[in-house]
Amino acid sequence: MPFLLMNSMMNNHLKFLALAALINGTCFSMILPLLAPLTRQLHLSEFQGGVIVSAGAICMAIASILIARGEKIQTPYQLMNYGFWGMTITWAIFTAILYWGIQQTLPVMIVFALLVISRASTGGFMAMPQIGLQSYVMQHVTEEQQRSQKMAMYGAMNSLGMIVGPFLTSVLLFGGILLPMWIAVILLVIFSLIITMYFKHDEGKQNTILDQKRPVKIEHSFSLKPAIPWLILGFTTYMAIVTLNMTAGFYIQDHFHLSSQQSAIYFSQCMLIVGFSLVITQILIVKVLHLKLKALVLVGTFSMVIGLILSLSAIHIWMFQISYLFYGVGVATLLPAFTTGAAQSVTQAAQVKMASICTATQAIGLIVAPLLSTFLYQFGIHLPFYLLLILMVTVAVYLLIISYSNQNTMISNKVNS
Repeated sequence: MPFLLMNSMMNNHLKFLALAALINGTCFSMILPLLAPLTRQLHLSEFQGGVIVSAGAICMAIASILIARGEKIQTPYQLMNYGFWGMTITWAIFTAILYWGIQQTLPVMIVFALLVISRASTGGFMAMPQIGLQSYVMQHVTEEQQRSQKMAMYGAMNSLGMIVGPFLTSVLLFGGILLPMWIAVILLVIFSLIITMYFKHDEGKQNTILDQKRPVKIEHSFSLKPAIPWLILGFTTYMAIVTLNMTAGFYIQDHFHLSSQQSAIYFSQCMLIVGFSLVITQILIVKVLHLKLKALVLVGTFSMVIGLILSLSAIHIWMFQISYLFYGVGVATLLPAFTTGAAQSVTQAAQVKMASICTATQAIGLIVAPLLSTFLYQFGIHLPFYLLLILMVTVAVYLLIISYSNQNTMISNKVNS
């Protein structure tokens, strides 16, 4: 009877976390089509726009490290609750500052400084729900294929949010460039209230269950070395995601000679395309293909390379948008490969710590990518795409060499035994 109760509670929380991934993807993808036009309207440079994004990522990385080392906030339920409320408040402040900047009620440099501070605050809380979601799956799902499927499912829900978010933005743009941001704040408020009420009844029971499962000390069984190839893959994938999100809006406007409003609409269409591609690919992974890690990496890196080549060679906007079909496939396969590979490389007792390190890896990508891509963009609008092309090819070759080396080691050990 207790086992059935625990199993029912776990299934309910898995469904609820899937909804959390959907809401999170929706709210925070609503700003993606607006990054470039907002930067231009605020009279900021591309590099300053990159600094704003990186500020949030720096705090995300710091928060991930603190969570990994800390003991007070370790359950997925605490992480989700505190994280969503923190994101709600700081996202509202960030949107209000954008409003003041567009209305030119404050000097440009003061607006820039306030945006950096508020975005940094949001980044600190953004780490919590992601670690909570990943650690819950890592703690409760032990089989490799099931864990990969659950990660893909959450990725699919987050990707569905990436469809809904830009679609809402493209519709709401007729009501003003900041209306999508305020709608995102309202959605976050509603879901934060739901989280607080939903976990209020079960938190004590769940914490007891998790406390029984969690070892007193996990440091002795933890080694980062086996996870390094997967962390490199994750860093490269997030570099690609952020670089495409940061520079594509500028690239569409400059390369195809469009206005800020037009570029926002076309980029929101790109996000719709990539979102559909993500969802379809991840559904195929979960329901049909059941790809292993090596296949996920090969399909993902090949798709990203094809997409980058198409983006670089596009002479019409529709050609550029087609490349986002391949980006969707690439991200849909590389992210589950990253999280599953990292989870497999450590013991069950170290899963929360590894989830924190995975989030820190994402944060490092979010720090480096905006700064590097916007810096390169100032010297040539194609340079960020060439950078990603080189990174993807290099990582694919590196992981293939690692895989081949591991296979030879296993064969040698069998022969010797």
